[in-house]
Amino acid sequence: MNKDRVMQLKLDTAPWQSATKAVDGDGRHQAVGYWHETVQVAPGAPLSDKIQCDVAIVGGGFTGLSTAYHLKRQKPDLDVALIEAGVVGHGASGRNGGFVMPLLGWDLLYAVDKLGDKTARAAYRVMYDAVAHVKRMALEHNLDCDLEATGYLLLNTCGAREKRARREYGAAHRLGFDHQWLERDALAAYIRSDRFSSGVFDPHPCVINPAKLSRAMKQLVESLGVKVYEQTPLRALKDEKPALLHAGEGEIRAHQVMLAVNGYGEALGFMKSRVMPVHTFIVLTEPLTVKQLDSVGWSEKRASLESARNFIHYFRLTADNRILFGGEDAKLYFQGRYFDRDESVFEALKSRFREYFPLLKDVAFTHEWGGVLGVSLDMFPSFGATGKYGNLFYAGGYSGHGVALSNYAGALLAPMMLRAAGETHIPEFPDAPFFVGHRPAWLGFEPLRYMGVQAYRGLLHIQDIIEGA
Repeated sequence: MNKDRVMQLKLDTAPWQSATKAVDGDGRHQAVGYWHETVQVAPGAPLSDKIQCDVAIVGGGFTGLSTAYHLKRQKPDLDVALIEAGVVGHGASGRNGGFVMPLLGWDLLYAVDKLGDKTARAAYRVMYDAVAHVKRMALEHNLDCDLEATGYLLLNTCGAREKRARREYGAAHRLGFDHQWLERDALAAYIRSDRFSSGVFDPHPCVINPAKLSRAMKQLVESLGVKVYEQTPLRALKDEKPALLHAGEGEIRAHQVMLAVNGYGEALGFMKSRVMPVHTFIVLTEPLTVKQLDSVGWSEKRASLESARNFIHYFRLTADNRILFGGEDAKLYFQGRYFDRDESVFEALKSRFREYFPLLKDVAFTHEWGGVLGVSLDMFPSFGATGKYGNLFYAGGYSGHGVALSNYAGALLAPMMLRAAGETHIPEFPDAPFFVGHRPAWLGFEPLRYMGVQAYRGLLHIQDIIEGA
């Protein structure tokens, strides 16, 4: 890995902060959104001692859990400890829409334009491997996560978006991916709404209940011998050999550290102004009857859906036939603050839902919640190693498309970490995907960063309005 492509970033001493505490004063998990209500969480004990281990993983989301799993599968005698500021799955990995998709960057066409056919093809093959990996893990380990093979349908809402979608469809076939173009008549077999003129269907994606998958993965890695400490925020990290972590009321000495914090890294000073904590929000309906689903043509194929626009809408069915409807806006709050709720976005989502599905205008909404994405300027993820001794590893910047890749992160990172063990420099990973060692652009200091992002958001909203998307 070329050293000039590696972040040399230092963590602040400030602890990770959440908009909602994961555990209340009585030691109970504080659910945020619907997914958390579908799992039983008994918060684990925090770290209170001084310990030593081979690998310390910071973050109990999909990235951290995947890394722990693959390290232990490849080297069972490895001593691995995982710390989580709240409880496993309380952050983005337990709040997202549950879409397991191969998207990278804005979309495939964006990746081709930025990377060229060869690199984009290789990267998307990794992404499809990631989707298959989630399915395989669920089946192999009998993970209770409501996995459903739905496919993914991109819905065109205007002429400009349909033109772009045709280009993406052509690029997909040129690169060897089996996307299907659907005109309005064929589209009716998947969904019926006057707002959608055509679509592109990818048969490979699936959906899951992310909170269930997070908790199932916790149980799995613990069964392999990983020590998981919940309610244990990272307070400081000293770039030493071994590294020293002050975590919760305890301390860890680790030969290697994996920073699996994604959008929450800003509060720690890691990737600050490189991976931004951007918020997305979701509303959820009451369970629908078969008759209600039939009225919009969604009772049989149950595809996961997304509208083709700058500020997308993503929507799917849950296992109990609720409609999850998210998107509409993506917000970066001043100084990277975290929020679980934004009433203006919730109301906009409900209004858009009724626009898309007027026959369901009287359906009640039962849940509203938000979560944090880790977004880079170019929308590409970033994996790699950093630090004076090359023993600090990281993964993040999934930019809203992280469910598949974060669950696959360990399959990519564990071999790198094991190969680099004992080295005292930034390791080389010549056969890795392009995003290993990829350097996200720096977005500047506040308030300039906030002002710049707000201006860009405004332009994207204007484009959506002009196009009628």
